[in-house]
Amino acid sequence: MLSRDRISSLAALSLLFSAAEMFIPRFLPFFRLGLSNIPMLMALDMNWASYLVLALMKGIGTSYVSGNLFSVFAAISIAQSLAAAIAMKGVSAILSRHVSVYGVSLSGALISTLVQIGGAALYAGRGTLSFLPLMLLISLPASLITAYISGRMPQEGSIPAAEADGSRPSVLVIAALVIAGAAMMMTEDLRFLVPSAAAALLFQRIAGRRIKPWPYIMLTLFMLISSLLTPHGKIIAEAAGYPITDGAITDGISKALRLCGGIALSQGCSAIIRPGKGLIGRTAATASMLLTAFRNAEGSIRQKFSAALCSETHQISRKQPSNITIFTLIGTSVIITALAIADCLFF
Repeated sequence: MLSRDRISSLAALSLLFSAAEMFIPRFLPFFRLGLSNIPMLMALDMNWASYLVLALMKGIGTSYVSGNLFSVFAAISIAQSLAAAIAMKGVSAILSRHVSVYGVSLSGALISTLVQIGGAALYAGRGTLSFLPLMLLISLPASLITAYISGRMPQEGSIPAAEADGSRPSVLVIAALVIAGAAMMMTEDLRFLVPSAAAALLFQRIAGRRIKPWPYIMLTLFMLISSLLTPHGKIIAEAAGYPITDGAITDGISKALRLCGGIALSQGCSAIIRPGKGLIGRTAATASMLLTAFRNAEGSIRQKFSAALCSETHQISRKQPSNITIFTLIGTSVIITALAIADCLFF
């Protein structure tokens, strides 16, 4: 299999595993067991350049599939994907005679977890670091399962592939989403964050993506807890002798609204943008085919996987979705951007 074809097939397979992980309950919004690393273990014989491209495709694609593309979670996903890839490829290249695929997988899980928790701590506060032992306790054993599954996957040539028709998503659409996402992260005042997040949720709904409240509730609770673990400002109450401050509560709500708004934009993005050319387009087409077969199949997760991997190769339509008008998209972007600018200039 050519390197380009192999990258797109393995990247699409990693997105399939990433989607399957959504069925597994998570105690942290950004935490993943690392099943999407299975294709990375299957590709250890790739050269460095191809391997890092595969890792980048995995990081971006995972954010796209999970609906986090315009949030800080996307940066964390890409960073941990590249860091884990460098660790696994390095251990495999240097210690290949002494370390099995299980050791390689452990090294990737360790680095990935450290980057995940470190990146989250930079945004949510130092309180997030208290979750590190629990994350390691789960992710390191899970990496052994990942290594076990990687050795029992079908030959890569049997993974179905699909070709897009070469159409391009609108540059205007992408630009509007990027501007709106950046503006959302700039806004800090709650008086503007609340309507901004509401506008983003409205965009998600108009784009055709159903709003699931539970992930947003969990994300808000996590941000509040992380902020409360780093108290600052006026003490308004105490819980078991621990101070609860108004500054921590305000920061937690502000960060939660920014993330919820960014995720809502990402969810809408996944409904209206369809990459259609080159390596990204081929990966998106193959991933779409695998995910459709996975979701439509009946039975256990294992049976769903078998159905997806046995799906027939076919052409994926790349017609631009028409469930949202460009006027609505730009209008939403303008509202969010205007609120962010007003916040910076006047408050």
